[in-house]
Amino acid sequence: MYRFLFTILVFALNCGAHAAGEIEPEGNRFHGRVVVEWVDDPFVPLLRVVEDFYFFQGDGKVWKTPAGAVVAGRSIPPLFIQLIGHPFESGFRKTAITYDYAVTARKHPWRDADRMFYDGAVTEGVLPVEAKVMYLLLYATGPRWAVSGTRDCHGRCHRRDEDLAWSPQVDHEQILSLASWIHAEDPSLDAIEQHADKVILQAGPHVVGPFRH
Repeated sequence: MYRFLFTILVFALNCGAHAAGEIEPEGNRFHGRVVVEWVDDPFVPLLRVVEDFYFFQGDGKVWKTPAGAVVAGRSIPPLFIQLIGHPFESGFRKTAITYDYAVTARKHPWRDADRMFYDGAVTEGVLPVEAKVMYLLLYATGPRWAVSGTRDCHGRCHRRDEDLAWSPQVDHEQILSLASWIHAEDPSLDAIEQHADKVILQAGPHVVGPFRH
């Protein structure tokens, strides 16, 4: 346990670094200002987006966060927050808000949302290797969902209009080992997925319920 907590502390300190003047990935860009206001809720801290803003990925995907969208950061898995901190208080807030809305709106597959987070974080100045660790944490422990109308396993097992979301179950020690491997080897995102799939104890989908704000 002490080794585990010490690893978390060291890892959190290492993940605080951002690249000064890092060149954003070609074709990836944010458009618009991130303007938010507090929602008057005595129990849950919520933010409402005041103006539309967008993230354009180099592969042509467009991620719109519309005015009126309410975000709270609940889509960010606990291990991510424990190791790196709350993303709304970080240097990649645009990415975090875009991701949080994408999780609740579910207009794109969850794999696309995870990839978007990586691209967005690097665009905002996060070192690519650190963004890959964030990608690991989202891919292995973050939310997943079935897009309505798809004909995958989840679409065949559930009503097409049924709200289905879940998160994998993992061993945190193994995820931390993979994080150290990423720092040492700087692998591709595909390689990270392959290694993460091997340590996921239960991929779902019947792990947790819908993610709602």
